[in-house]
Amino acid sequence: MVKVLTFEVGINGLETKIWRKIEIADRRTLADLAYTILASFDSLAYHLYFIRYKNKIFDCWVCIEDDHSEVPPINAVITKLSSIGLKENDSMEMKYDTGSTTTFKIKYLGARDLENGNGRHYPYIVDGAGRGMIDDLCDFELKEIVDDIDQKGYSEHYFTPGYQRNMKYDYRKYNLKNDNALLKGAILEIKNSYEVGD
Repeated sequence: MVKVLTFEVGINGLETKIWRKIEIADRRTLADLAYTILASFDSLAYHLYFIRYKNKIFDCWVCIEDDHSEVPPINAVITKLSSIGLKENDSMEMKYDTGSTTTFKIKYLGARDLENGNGRHYPYIVDGAGRGMIDDLCDFELKEIVDDIDQKGYSEHYFTPGYQRNMKYDYRKYNLKNDNALLKGAILEIKNSYEVGD
């Protein structure tokens, strides 16, 4: 029986302000979980990532990074979530972009049986807050921006999504319905970028 797994994911240092609760089928891979996180947190997904869980490194396998060579990496693209032995309340972390690193703190909340006919529903964002991340900005730099917005009550911060145009960044503007409407298309685009390439 396929299970639906629930994870709570937050940006390091901002776990109460920028976070998601994600449901995903256990037949999906660790890479699929990573793509869901990147899509829901507004990443452009053009940097490498890896997930650390129980002293194991699950790598995106595009290019094996030297930063975590203390243990041999495991291919996240072929590692099913059902195969890693998750226990309720287990924690893992995902690091994205080793140059300007954003760390995602991931907590496994538990599993339930997948209802018949709902397989295409997942992955799905159940709840969340905070607009997302900014590529090429470390999580601690993002925290400085969030703190500045909170202190002033408004945002003076801009970013360039896809290097197309300047947009104001205000982490308080998160729309759960829009996130889910765009999620599966964004995941597919990210998956193709990492696994198929040019």
